[in-house]
Amino acid sequence: MAEAMAKIDPRTAASLLREYAQRSSMRDDNPYRTKAYMRAADSLTALSQPLDRIIAAGALTKIPGIGDAIADIVTKLYQTGTHPSLEKLREDVPAGVLELFAIPGALS
Repeated sequence: MAEAMAKIDPRTAASLLREYAQRSSMRDDNPYRTKAYMRAADSLTALSQPLDRIIAAGALTKIPGIGDAIADIVTKLYQTGTHPSLEKLREDVPAGVLELFAIPGALS
């Protein structure tokens, strides 16, 4: 039986990648990885084609800033609306801490 597709749009995928990046940075993960997720999120936001078409064509890695690892994450986000690593980060970094990102200069 085929897995049901969550069918998130590029903006939703970008938002989830940004959350992933923010939560990763709160755990002192590699700052280059955090920037890569943010760059990939920006690229997804700028897409003019439907995400399902890009995934079906195997063309995610043709998008600037999206390599194999991030393409796998985006595909899983598209298929299920989440990713196991994101769920783990959500457990590790409470939502209230994440809200500090919204305060200008709070995490500078």
